[in-house]
Amino acid sequence: MLKQDRVRVGPTIEAEAAVGTSAWLLPAIALGTMLAPLNSTMIAIALPEIQHAFDVSVTATTWLVTIYLVAMAVGQPIGGWLGDAAGRRRVYLIGLAWFAVASAGCAFAPSLPVLILFRMQQALAGAMSFPNGAAMVREAVPEQRRATAFGIIGVATGLAAASGPPLGGILVHLGGWSAIFWANVPVVGLSLLLGWLGLPRTWTASVRTGRFDWTGSLLFAAALSAVIAIPTLIKLGRPALAIVAGAGGVLLGWWFARWELRAAAPVIDLRLFARSQFAASCASIGLANLVMYTTLLALPLYLEQVRGEGVRVAGLTLAAMSALTALLGPFGGRWADRSGRWLPAVAGAVCLVGGVLVLSLAVRGTSLLPVAGALGLMGIGLGIAGAAVQTAAVESVPAERTGSAAGIYSTARYMGSVAGSMALAIVFVDPPSAGAATPFVALFAGLVIVALLGVFANSRIATRERSNPDDEHPNAGLKTPRSLPTKAG
Repeated sequence: MLKQDRVRVGPTIEAEAAVGTSAWLLPAIALGTMLAPLNSTMIAIALPEIQHAFDVSVTATTWLVTIYLVAMAVGQPIGGWLGDAAGRRRVYLIGLAWFAVASAGCAFAPSLPVLILFRMQQALAGAMSFPNGAAMVREAVPEQRRATAFGIIGVATGLAAASGPPLGGILVHLGGWSAIFWANVPVVGLSLLLGWLGLPRTWTASVRTGRFDWTGSLLFAAALSAVIAIPTLIKLGRPALAIVAGAGGVLLGWWFARWELRAAAPVIDLRLFARSQFAASCASIGLANLVMYTTLLALPLYLEQVRGEGVRVAGLTLAAMSALTALLGPFGGRWADRSGRWLPAVAGAVCLVGGVLVLSLAVRGTSLLPVAGALGLMGIGLGIAGAAVQTAAVESVPAERTGSAAGIYSTARYMGSVAGSMALAIVFVDPPSAGAATPFVALFAGLVIVALLGVFANSRIATRERSNPDDEHPNAGLKTPRSLPTKAG
């Protein structure tokens, strides 16, 4: 069992483990956390229908994707903070109910601006699920089975992301674009039922005091929005405005970091990065998602422009990566539980490097088989490393900060996705010429370097949770902001 660590209100961790390890715990969390990735990929199929229904441009409908990613990135640490402060089960279930209301609002939306507004609500509601679900797994599942549990949840989220496009296609065909939002309501209903039955009925008090960090949240959202606007401004032929947006994003980011380091209750506690294992885990998931998301966006473009293939071939080819990522998740989790977190994390990162390297060479060839093989190797790497890296992240911080840590970790994941979409938009400001493979070779060669950085990050992950006698203090290893007095352990 986990050791008793830090200031708590209510039952001990051991008591929570006894309550939380029911047969319903993992299905409840897995089903709830599936909603966000499912809706992030399912929307792509509905965009043409939405464009026609509201008589708007393609650029206007892409805001449904962009807003969702930004709100997810901003909302994850907020969801974790709220769970730490008000109770993880409570915030998790409220987030699910909010997601159902937002989905119904999307389905009834009379215009694109209203749809974008409710789409943002979907993302913020979904951001309540991942960090608090991860925090409850960390507390309720013993260390020797924890990575396996995260591997199972990883299968659910991976399958959700992979099944989004085909499921969205079926739903749009049967009921129009609104059907992809109505489909969420019964899923949320089942998630709420399982959550009510299986989630720990306990409440953990946070050691933090102070009001919610609205300033930090707004600064983070503004900085991220400014940076994300850069590719759009470049495509519109406004390089001067793109430079202004970039400079504004850097300035806002500096202001945000300065504010958070001084805040009494920061929404993104940058002091957690003083723990090398947590910093390495966040870097790892951000870099891995940058590689994966860029590949997911670039490969259909490559298959269409260079090989003249259709959507069906692109979907089947990408399935080699997504299917193996999902299938290898439980194996990676069991491996991490048996031999520690370091070995599967590093082995998975090395497989990812090998896959991207083969892909950068295969896109010049004439056969599609090496491309599928490279994607499969990438999927193996992502699947093996995923549970080990996530487990290392939530284990590396005090228990009462697990929700916040999981939120920051998930934000790092979405930041990788945002960086990937921006990289692709910048590389292909002008559409690639038919039959020209050189831009794709350069793109994937750059991703090899990114994946190599991931190997270095994963090598910093410890085999097991490091034992630190100072962990009796909730701020162990972290700098205390000047606005807070240091408490005795």
